[in-house]
Amino acid sequence: MKAQKSLLKRGEVMAEDKAYQEEQVFSLTLMSNFVHQVVNPLNGVCGTLDNIVQGDVPQGSIKQRINASRSQIEYCIELIRNLAFLAEYSRDPVLYRERHVGKITVIPQILIQAAQFFQETARKKNMKIHLVDRETQYKVMAEPALLRQVFINLFDNGVKYAHHSSDIIVRCHIQKKSNDLLIEVINQSEGLPKELWDKIFELGFRGENAQRLVASGTGLGLYICRLILRVYNGSITYAATGAGSVFTIRLPGASI
Repeated sequence: MKAQKSLLKRGEVMAEDKAYQEEQVFSLTLMSNFVHQVVNPLNGVCGTLDNIVQGDVPQGSIKQRINASRSQIEYCIELIRNLAFLAEYSRDPVLYRERHVGKITVIPQILIQAAQFFQETARKKNMKIHLVDRETQYKVMAEPALLRQVFINLFDNGVKYAHHSSDIIVRCHIQKKSNDLLIEVINQSEGLPKELWDKIFELGFRGENAQRLVASGTGLGLYICRLILRVYNGSITYAATGAGSVFTIRLPGASI
């Protein structure tokens, strides 16, 4: 009997050690990808500044190159904010929710702000982020900076993986029965098989298409979208349709 208990205990310890090792490997891989994502654009900024200082950039192109560098720096800032959010939320989700409630977000404004981060990147692919209704002032109870992060992550995903010369379409409306605000972000990308529709929101997940089109990635963006929306009792889902890849966000208690 003692021998059986000893073997059982040993098995539990080995399983815990294996789970811990796997968690450590995942964390290190995630951090490695994250650092790579930040370092690459910063290296590009350094190269641009060197070229400007050395006089290798034509006078008429300097402003455009500086604006492009600014976009790269802002992208790095948002990546770091993603990691900071993940660390703070994971430490105490309940306390985080308590600290980030009670503010009002106006949806058109944060959508426009998020889209501005990708003007230069989208231009290079001949893409546009098109908000169908820019006039209606939809209001929800949420932290503006966090909700903006959701759309930054979604637009980043769309610009990376959607087809060249296509538009990212954003549609909003309030569902009458539930009073929920529904926001659809549609991009013309290669659709995922149905068995992956929920899996793409898991931490660290990157589909085959994502890995093929963009070699590096953190696997953080969509996971953090779901976490942020859960703070406000919202949700996000994915579906592949004839229109392309459709991300649908639902936020309760909306008003105009």
